[in-house]
Amino acid sequence: MDSQTASQKNSASDSSQEHRKRGRLGIILTILVLLFLGYFSYRVVYYLSLISDGDIQAIQESFSEYQTFSRNLENVTIPQGLFDVATSDDPSFGPEDASVVIVEFADFGCVYSQGESYIVRALMQEYQDRIRFVYRDFPMTDLHPIAQKAAEAGECANAQGKFWEYHDQLYQNQSDLSEEQLVAYATKVNLDTEAFRTCLESGEFADEVLEDYQDGAQAGVRGTPTFFINGNRIAGAIPQSVLLLLIKNALGEEEGN
Repeated sequence: MDSQTASQKNSASDSSQEHRKRGRLGIILTILVLLFLGYFSYRVVYYLSLISDGDIQAIQESFSEYQTFSRNLENVTIPQGLFDVATSDDPSFGPEDASVVIVEFADFGCVYSQGESYIVRALMQEYQDRIRFVYRDFPMTDLHPIAQKAAEAGECANAQGKFWEYHDQLYQNQSDLSEEQLVAYATKVNLDTEAFRTCLESGEFADEVLEDYQDGAQAGVRGTPTFFINGNRIAGAIPQSVLLLLIKNALGEEEGN
């Protein structure tokens, strides 16, 4: 009888563990499904808004972005590992000695970079004393011809100490990024307009933007946005809830929590 009772207890224990494993798996799958549905719903609303506005070109461009890597990089092997892509001369926010550094490679003409910009700006405020955020340019000019000049414009604004204000203007007005408008947005954020125009027209920061692009390509960036959290590469637009979990995990690892 004792042997039979022990066998029954072991069987019950194994069954309980199996139920717990299935339960955890079910929770994970549910979260993934909800994230997918949330993203799908966002894209549906986005495309409906474009259709409502009659912006068929934007719809075609958005699908092209989703399906296409930069033609210059699509046949290059993507490297693996950790990458030191944080710099001291690119626009940044947060303490220089932060234990967690998030570097974003983005394109002012990319709709996915635009969507991520609002998430990043919110998290910058929430973690402003604990995380350093670095913005680097990855202009995909085959998809967005204005991207190179927009990136240079961001650098010109950074030279006057107002990168983030200008960054917000460009993403908020992404559908209207002509060279003349780049100057108009500089005026909106109270930059020295003539100095800005001279900077932009001279191509003063063209090499700086090219350096960002080359560094990104060498680190495996193939599209925008691409993030590096303490050197770990994460490609694509990240839902805010997921990015928040990654940040908390990075802070926990660094702080021993």
